[in-house]
Amino acid sequence: MSIIDIHCHATTRTFLGELARDHVFGLESDGDGFVAPKVGPLDPMLYDLDKHLAHLEKMNIGLQVISPPPRFVSDARLAADRDLARRINRHSADLIRNAGGMIQAFAVPALTEPEHAVAEIKRAMDEDGLIGVFLPTSAAGRPLDDGAFEALFAECNRRKCPIFMHPTTGIERAAIGDYTMLQLVAWPTETTLCVARMIFSGVFERYPDLRLILAHGGGTLPYLAGRLDLAREAPKYEFNAQCREHISQPPSSYLSQIYFDSLVVHKGALGYLIDLVGGDRVLFGSDYPYEIADTHGAKTLPILAEMEPALREGILSGNAKRVLFPTAD
Repeated sequence: MSIIDIHCHATTRTFLGELARDHVFGLESDGDGFVAPKVGPLDPMLYDLDKHLAHLEKMNIGLQVISPPPRFVSDARLAADRDLARRINRHSADLIRNAGGMIQAFAVPALTEPEHAVAEIKRAMDEDGLIGVFLPTSAAGRPLDDGAFEALFAECNRRKCPIFMHPTTGIERAAIGDYTMLQLVAWPTETTLCVARMIFSGVFERYPDLRLILAHGGGTLPYLAGRLDLAREAPKYEFNAQCREHISQPPSSYLSQIYFDSLVVHKGALGYLIDLVGGDRVLFGSDYPYEIADTHGAKTLPILAEMEPALREGILSGNAKRVLFPTAD
């Protein structure tokens, strides 16, 4: 049985060269490679397709659904406009055409021009053949539950297309500058903040057919399920009408409408996630090709090997098939 990997990052050398030439997001060329601010050199596996395909064969991955490196979609100050979103999507389509059916891609909408977001989703999916939508956790710090993004969620709900959400920097703080706190703590927290706001603002209530997939096991969201419910239940001194206004159910109940990747790299954490949302809501993700990830499956695959075959096979491929190809429902 081959694996479907729904959390991985790739783009083309040509696209990165364009960003470096135009000084977008501070990317710079460095010999044959590229250097990103506050990060350093980019792993060549991000843009070397031959090495990428060799990796997939070695890992027995039958399909990998790529997203662009999230730093080149949105950060605390900048986010993709119509032009950048279209460039990203067309380069993703070029990569797919050269990958022999082993790679698919999520489409980036126009984030700083949300009035054009639906048009770019339609174009990228209908013309370029991309398979769903990629969303960062904010648009240059703008929350996604902002009413300007309502049409985007309505279109994704209508299509029943998958939305892969990956954290990015929405708020910059000095405390996250050390010890890799940005990736380890701040980004999973951004996922939690974004989706908790979406829950309370009624996004999932209004759009029950959304197929939102969260990176990194949903950050800390699954472990705050009970705490979110407390906000709706508070009767007096900590009562907040906002926590009831747009939803008819306890906040934790909406987790059953969300999918989560398997990238928690801890047996107990993955077991808890499965117990909370169900094994049919967890999909394999590696975060290829980053090092603070599970690029080779060395952490996750041994955990899955101990599970019942049906549960393991669902996480490795079956669940993803249902989410990625909804017309088969």
